[in-house]
Amino acid sequence: MTMNQKVYSSLNFRLISMKLAISFVFLASTSFAGRDVLFEGYHKVLSGKQHVGYTISRYEFDSTTKKFYSTIFVKLGALAGDMMESIKAESDQNLSPLTYEYTTLVMENNKPTTKNIQATFKVVKLSKKEQAVLQKKLKKDEKPPTEILRMTATVNENGKKTKIIDDLPKGTFLSYFLVYLMLKSKSGIQTDSKYEYKAIAEEKPKLVDGVAIVRTEEEYKGIKSYKIENQFNGQKFISYVTDKGHVIGVVNPSQSVETQLVAKPNEATGEFNVPSTVLKTLFGDVPLGVENIVSAKLHEEALKPVTEPAGSKQFGVPAGSGIQNKPTTPTVEQIEKPMPTQKKEK
Repeated sequence: MTMNQKVYSSLNFRLISMKLAISFVFLASTSFAGRDVLFEGYHKVLSGKQHVGYTISRYEFDSTTKKFYSTIFVKLGALAGDMMESIKAESDQNLSPLTYEYTTLVMENNKPTTKNIQATFKVVKLSKKEQAVLQKKLKKDEKPPTEILRMTATVNENGKKTKIIDDLPKGTFLSYFLVYLMLKSKSGIQTDSKYEYKAIAEEKPKLVDGVAIVRTEEEYKGIKSYKIENQFNGQKFISYVTDKGHVIGVVNPSQSVETQLVAKPNEATGEFNVPSTVLKTLFGDVPLGVENIVSAKLHEEALKPVTEPAGSKQFGVPAGSGIQNKPTTPTVEQIEKPMPTQKKEK
């Protein structure tokens, strides 16, 4: 396996492969007003110790439409496949999928390879005849569902179009929303918990089985996080996630590939190209990447010399007075759960 193939295959999985491509300039415009940002940040992508690219991700909730939104962009340099990818996805308040668009552009030997997937989901009521057909596939004591989730997807790969229609079971979700689904579960995210799930692998599109196991609560890059082992789409990797769903880092031990959440965009983008026109079309603006715990920590550190001292009476104003701190972005009540009590070891 070449260096490019190694990094590309390693990045092409959940939470590491946060994706995008060039045709975003032609995407329909979307209203971004009224959405609460749950998370927005830049991740640096490393292969071994080498900086090979970056990702930008934003998760939002609109309290008016009761929808979750995910917008992802990735740029990888020549050492990691020379590619851009993206995904724009919508789910309802229960994280049942509504729509998504996935696009990728890979340059190999100066020749572009493109892929675009546009998918929609609709709840369909089953006729008695359809239920009878399903009944034959179930056990005698099992009842067939009265409705299913139907996915209709159009795949355009290098100009060749195909259409996919697939009936999906209840509880199916888009894989990029896995962390939020775990947060919304009855137990939330806590140690020694196991989540077996079925999710759409957006780049296929296909329903894939997965399992996430929360191992321990520990510090990653100086931040208290849950260590989650995940298996999905033939990949095994470790994610470090806070109790608010902020993904601090993702590691693929077998491939020595890692993504790290950084405080400032330039720490992630480095010398790599930042296509501002594409980003404005995709996100509605060029993300600042400040709506996350790493950026907030840097901001707090910067204010310490001003806010922590008792204050000087020389000018008659206590230190820190008059500083306008940005209020915390409001989020969804189900998402902003307190950190569950960690189970004691036996």
